[in-house]
Amino acid sequence: MAENVLKKLKLSEQLSGDPFKIFVLVEKSIVFSLLIAVIFIFMDEFSLRNGFSGWEVVGGTIGYLAITAKKMYCDEAFSELRVRADMQLGLLRDAMLSIGYSEKYDGVYLPCGRNASFLFDYKSEVVTCTIQRDGAIFTGPYDRLVKLSRAMQ
Repeated sequence: MAENVLKKLKLSEQLSGDPFKIFVLVEKSIVFSLLIAVIFIFMDEFSLRNGFSGWEVVGGTIGYLAITAKKMYCDEAFSELRVRADMQLGLLRDAMLSIGYSEKYDGVYLPCGRNASFLFDYKSEVVTCTIQRDGAIFTGPYDRLVKLSRAMQ
């Protein structure tokens, strides 16, 4: 059985490795605040509420920002998985397909049917594999690397 070592990178390492990730957070927050504003304006037009004050949008955006930031920088934190074993390429491809990733380039795996952002694309959702003499090093989102580690055992 292979010994797998999974390590989450610190926030400063995540931002230095992928600075566009902060713009994705800003972009998603802006889109969400516009969406919630449209919903409250429609509710006001159909007399489902007494008036539109804007505080609902601010409160909803702050809540969304907190949840999304936790998801992006903790649950999907840019991480590193070290696998110390001989790895067959067929096993690696099967494991990557089982977690919903397909090979785009040699050693670069992208999510199948990924949920990309509108303007910015952050590279920490991509899983990369570097094969070395004593094993392999995978980098990518923490939750996906946990699934990959389980699939490879």
